[in-house]
Amino acid sequence: MNPGPRNPRRNLLALVLFLTALVFGGTARPQERPDTPGTPQIPSATSEHAAKQRLAAKDRREVFEKVWREIRDHYYDPSYNGVDWNAVHQRYAPLVETTSRDLEFYSLLSQMTSELHDAHTRFSSPEQWKSFRRQQGVTVGFSVDDVDGKTVVTSVIPGTDAAHVGIEPGMVVLRVQDNPIAERIAEIEKKRLPSSSERATRWFIYNRVFAGPADAPVKVALQRADGSEFEVSVRRQIYSAAPDVTTHVLPSGNAYIRFDGFQHPVTKEFRDALQKFRDAPGLIVDLRRNGGGDLGVLLPIAGYFFGKKTLFAEDSTRTGKPLSSYVGLFKLPLQLYVGKPGDQIYSGPVTVLVDAHSASSSEVFAAGMQDTGRAQIIGSQSCGCVLGIARPRVMKGGGVLEMSEVLWFSPKGRKLEGTGIIPDQLVTPTMFDLQRGRDAVLAAADKTLVKAAVLQSKEAGSRDGKSEPR
Repeated sequence: MNPGPRNPRRNLLALVLFLTALVFGGTARPQERPDTPGTPQIPSATSEHAAKQRLAAKDRREVFEKVWREIRDHYYDPSYNGVDWNAVHQRYAPLVETTSRDLEFYSLLSQMTSELHDAHTRFSSPEQWKSFRRQQGVTVGFSVDDVDGKTVVTSVIPGTDAAHVGIEPGMVVLRVQDNPIAERIAEIEKKRLPSSSERATRWFIYNRVFAGPADAPVKVALQRADGSEFEVSVRRQIYSAAPDVTTHVLPSGNAYIRFDGFQHPVTKEFRDALQKFRDAPGLIVDLRRNGGGDLGVLLPIAGYFFGKKTLFAEDSTRTGKPLSSYVGLFKLPLQLYVGKPGDQIYSGPVTVLVDAHSASSSEVFAAGMQDTGRAQIIGSQSCGCVLGIARPRVMKGGGVLEMSEVLWFSPKGRKLEGTGIIPDQLVTPTMFDLQRGRDAVLAAADKTLVKAAVLQSKEAGSRDGKSEPR
C-alpha cells in the first residue's frame, strides 16, 4: 500500500543537493563538500590540471592563516568541540607548505575544517562554491541507506542511467567497482572524521562510495528481491534542481505537503497549499530528506500554524549576545517567535515526517512543532546537524569558508546539534516496504491523523451531549 505519491526524482535531487541550505539564510547547511550526498565532487585529475591556478605559495599561506584565525575568533564553541585548535594549526601549517596546486590546497583546508566534527563548518573551492550557488552537482542516479543491516537502494531518479538499467528501491548493493560494499565502506571510514552525528557521518560515507566526476561510469553489483544478482555500469550525471512544493489528498481526506528545502520560492507555494487544505481533517508535512534553508522562509511557514505569538526556537552564540548581522537580518534574536492573531491558516491536527536526512532548519521546524504540541513527529531520528552559519567568508582566490556561529535549541531548551529530533512515533522503512513501494512512515502518519479525527469527533459529541437540557 502507498497512501500517497512521492516524487523520487525530486526527493533524491533534494538529497543530492544535501538539502541545499541548513539553518537559515542559504548559508547554513551541513558540510557537503566534498563528502555529502550528491554535492559537487572534487574535480578529477584531468580537470584539476585544466583549472586555472589562482594562488601562489604566499597566497596559500595567507589564506590558511586567515581561515584558521576566523575559526579561532568566531567559532560558536570556544572549546572547539574539544579540539585543540592550536595543535591543528601546528599540524596543518607544514602541509600547506607542501601543496603546489590550488585543488590540493583546498582539499587540505576542507580536511582541516572537518577536524571540528561539525557538519556545517567547511571550506569550498571556487568551483565547488559556484556549483553550489547554481544548485548543481553530480549524482549516480540513486541513493542508498542502511536498511535491515544492509546497504539498500532507497530511491532512484527517473530518466537517469540507474533507472534505465533497472535499478530499483529495495535492491541490495553488493559491490562497487568490483569491491565488496562492506570493504569499500570500511576503507572510507578510516579516512573520514566523525561529523555532527553518526547519522551525518554515515551519510557522508555513502556519498563517497559512489563519488566521482560527471560522465564517468561506476560499476555496481546488486541483488534483486528474488535473490538473483546482476551487475550494471551507470554513468554519473550532472543534475540541477530547484525547490518546489508537492501536494496530494490521501484517500482518508488528509492532506499531504512535502518540499525540498526552506528556500524563498517555497513560502508562497506552501501558503497557497495550506489555503487549499485549510479544511482538511488532518495535515502531513513531509520533511524527509529536507536539508533546511532560509530563516526567512522557516518563520513565516511556522507562523501559518499558530494564532498567537508563540516561542518557536532559541539560539546561543559564543558571546551570549545576539548576532548584529545574520544572513540578511540586521540582528538575530536569542528567542524566535512565530504566529499572531489573524495569521493562522491551518488549525487542524498535524504530523511531521522526518528521517536521518532531515537536517538543520527542518530539525528546528520539527522541534518547534513538537515542543509546542502543535504536531506529532513520525519517522526516524533526524540528522542532528543543527548549527547556524552567519555568513560565508570569501577568501583570496575565490575559496569560501562557512563556519558555525550559532547553536540552536528547541522551545523547551533541548540542544538539537548531535541528537536531532526523536520522533513521537519511531517508524523505519524495511526492505519489504521498499520492494513493494509501500511508504510505511506516511501510512503511520495517515493512521495517526485518522485516529485523532475520530477522537476529536467523539469529544465534540460528548461536549454537545452534556450541554443538552435533560
